[in-house]
Amino acid sequence: MASLKHLVLALAAVLAPGVSGRQLQRRDASANDPYPFCNPATSPDCIEGGKYVKPDLDFSDQNDVGDVAYRQYLSTHTFTLSQWTNGKIPEACYYWAVTADHWNAADFVVYNVTFSDCPTPFVVCYNNKSPKTVSEIATEISRIPIGMRQATSMYVVYGDQGSDNPSYTGYMATACWDGIIIGRSSGYFTTSLVHETGHAVDCTLASPDASHPASGSSFSGTAAWHSAADTDGYAVTAYGTGNYAEDFADVGRAVLLDNIYPGGLSAWSNNNPNLTQIAHQLAAFEAVAGAYYVAGGTCDVAKKFPFPTNLVSVGTPTTTTTSAANLATATPYGQCGGWSTYTGATLCGSGYTCTTLNPYYAQCTPTPGH
Repeated sequence: MASLKHLVLALAAVLAPGVSGRQLQRRDASANDPYPFCNPATSPDCIEGGKYVKPDLDFSDQNDVGDVAYRQYLSTHTFTLSQWTNGKIPEACYYWAVTADHWNAADFVVYNVTFSDCPTPFVVCYNNKSPKTVSEIATEISRIPIGMRQATSMYVVYGDQGSDNPSYTGYMATACWDGIIIGRSSGYFTTSLVHETGHAVDCTLASPDASHPASGSSFSGTAAWHSAADTDGYAVTAYGTGNYAEDFADVGRAVLLDNIYPGGLSAWSNNNPNLTQIAHQLAAFEAVAGAYYVAGGTCDVAKKFPFPTNLVSVGTPTTTTTSAANLATATPYGQCGGWSTYTGATLCGSGYTCTTLNPYYAQCTPTPGH
């Protein structure tokens, strides 16, 4: 079989850029997982036919062969932790953790985490009900290659099932326009973080219109990505069949393995005969993000997602916040409802309406007549 990397490079030139919007990507650990398989009735972006590469590439879950390979070939980095003592919390952490997902603000402790491969600190907004320590969380984050990791600024860590917030049924999420990964501590393992970081890369480093280090529209929403997936006719995983954004994040998993595993993806997957079924997607991904999916290096300060500077006092209620403003002005896209029990209609700006797109999320869309 020809080298997969050579195949990717040969196909990359035929793909053209486009534009699209962005949405909050969540993954639910329960039976309500929004995109377990392709279902046109609930996901209009469902990849045609729900087809995906078989044998399964088996890199989606903790301790599967892909996760083991990531841990083997992605080294951890040293880091220092510095706890905030000013009584403040990042506004975006307060918005997602308290306003949206109904956790107790007093249970959060905020840390700066400075990794050895980047002088700019990241922030971990840590719920003290988490069974994993903040050091364990930071160690898992440190495995993610800095080229990818620089698309993020903050990690919001929740307690797990059985903690003090039974209303929260989510698992892991990415607010890519804020550079934030959100979820239960049990979701902070390597392959999960590779996937979620892929969503952050999608609308920052891979974005066709982002002004670095800010976010922009997602590459997974472009005509180029849709064409690649549709031409292949197969998603990279069953989970990826659900929509183009999830497929993009899972293709990132494949590209990272191709770059770090001796002999590449074809060697890791035991020469899976069907890897050519995703050749156009691999090529499109490599063209816009492949350079970030390599081990080693240091962060690029011009591309590192900014450190959060909008702060609120712990316990202070917020009604109009920076994150809400970001969502409202992310025209015509802005996530205004989702898995939590809050009502998000007020987050849409003038001329926009909170529209339910499927049972799992809603977006701000133009009000007719405006």
